[in-house]
Amino acid sequence: MSVSAIVVVIISAFLHASWNILGKTNKASVQSFFFMSAFCMALLLSPYLIWFYVTAGREYFSAKFWELLAFSGVFQIIYLLGLGFAYKKADIGLVYPMARALPVLMVGCIALSLGQSISPVQWLGFLLIIGGCLLVPLTRLRELSFSNYYNIGIVWAMIAAIGTAGYSIIDKLALSELSSKNFSPSSTQEAIHQQPEIAIFYLGMQFWAIALPLGLVFLVTGQAQQFKQAWHVKTPAFIAGFIMALTYGLVLYAMLLTDNVSLVVALRQVSIVFGLLFAVMVLKEKLYTMRLIGCGLILSGLLIAL
Repeated sequence: MSVSAIVVVIISAFLHASWNILGKTNKASVQSFFFMSAFCMALLLSPYLIWFYVTAGREYFSAKFWELLAFSGVFQIIYLLGLGFAYKKADIGLVYPMARALPVLMVGCIALSLGQSISPVQWLGFLLIIGGCLLVPLTRLRELSFSNYYNIGIVWAMIAAIGTAGYSIIDKLALSELSSKNFSPSSTQEAIHQQPEIAIFYLGMQFWAIALPLGLVFLVTGQAQQFKQAWHVKTPAFIAGFIMALTYGLVLYAMLLTDNVSLVVALRQVSIVFGLLFAVMVLKEKLYTMRLIGCGLILSGLLIAL
């Protein structure tokens, strides 16, 4: 990865840990909170989305792109709801490292199946990350047993991890699809939009791909009260959504700067360190030695993988 891509992802990781603190302190329903977060950002970015669409032209957007965007929205919803429900059941110091580290190995395997090159050293780094992930839930080493990983908080964290792995791969494919069409019809060398512009457009479309399905589910299932709850938490939801937008906008830009999406996903997990610090300093959660060792292994694995 280039230095610029690394810096962008690290800034994104810090912001990611920040909005997760807001998610943990949310008292409303998980669905209404993240619906409002996504809806606020979708509305905020809509003028830009319209400008981008008009200047690019309808032929710029293939059927494949819209399919990928829809699937990304589904995985984003799985991630957000999984994370939100996990925070209702367990400490952020437990849930956050699990939800962030597990996608590394998942995305590595998927990327390999898609033909991307992953070196043995990078696999070693990924395994260290997974090893650290296994230690994070423990307070002492002798607690290492299957029963300590089988609780509802960790189950939801695993569901969130599946969502992360899914949208990470799909988003890279969708961005590649957009970039491949990013040329003037009169010239194969003249780009229509710059890479940051593409990243912002895709980010805004993602928020619509999250908000619209959630809103439709509320209507179809008779959960109109979710809209009322969403309105009550509009301020914290907007703040969380804004930080989410900054966070993932930077990640999407980093994806445009590198070919190997698994490295981007791996580096994002430095947010685990920020998340653990925030959990202790802001939420006053207990700091266990095994969590420190686990985070140390995760950080070592990140450095090796890069």
